[in-house]
Amino acid sequence: MDTNELLDHLMGDATQGYTDVADFVEQLPVRLADVPNNPQDRLIHGALLAGSQATAGIAGHQAAIRRLFPDTASNAVTAFCVSEDRGPHPRYIKTALAADEQSITGKKMWGTMAPPSTTLYVAASVGQDKSGNNQLVMVAVDNPQPSIKQIPLPPERQAGGLPICDLEFAQTPVARVYKDDAYENYIKPFRLIEDVFSTFATQIALFRLGARTGLDRTAREDLLGLIMQGNSVVTSGMHTPAEILLLTSYLRGSQRHWGELASAWHRSDPALFKHWQPGRMILTVAARARDKRRTNAWSDMEG
Repeated sequence: MDTNELLDHLMGDATQGYTDVADFVEQLPVRLADVPNNPQDRLIHGALLAGSQATAGIAGHQAAIRRLFPDTASNAVTAFCVSEDRGPHPRYIKTALAADEQSITGKKMWGTMAPPSTTLYVAASVGQDKSGNNQLVMVAVDNPQPSIKQIPLPPERQAGGLPICDLEFAQTPVARVYKDDAYENYIKPFRLIEDVFSTFATQIALFRLGARTGLDRTAREDLLGLIMQGNSVVTSGMHTPAEILLLTSYLRGSQRHWGELASAWHRSDPALFKHWQPGRMILTVAARARDKRRTNAWSDMEG
């Protein structure tokens, strides 16, 4: 989607969109049925339907997964399942792909969007290499099925209103195996892509609410500028030094703008306010990794 088309969408009639997570998840595949099945269009059109921080985050999350797995069905609801009881580092992944590559067995924690998902993308081990390093692949798994057990999380482990659960796989059939290095090609880039896509979706949803947010015209102009910058970022490779510097500038500006919104929220529509979290800082996760990318990008640019 080019800049003019995006501007036309943003300047259309302001709507609140879906605030209820369950309704949004149910309606997203239906409302996007005629939208091109590419990450950018799915991201923008999903964000235009969002009316809360939670549903905007889901729009970003679903589009980010499609960036990594472009063959995802247009009507699929997806989850990206990596973490286990000791975290997401490759050495801690014990969920195993069977030798015949037909099934997986193991456990996953923090399966964001797993409860309503129709497709799970799961990190699985295929054993160790000669140096003792755990070798990982991603597999696609149809959900639900009898060999998958969903374990609801207690209230203290839930956050943000997103559907989430732990998972157990018992010789669960897999639909596809992605044999390229899972860490380098999927796990490592996912957090960065999700941060960008969810931030972009949140800004679109917020801008569409217009004056109901309590933001003055200057603040909304700055928000529009960030959206235009974000549109360039989401269509980039997010890989070259220049792309990384553009990305870090966008995320830094987004975080600064979000922090400046706090004083305006008391003027927003009370019915709208409850669907957002203005006191909760964004982009605090994986900040160290983003800073390292920025440092490396400058080193490459300056020789």
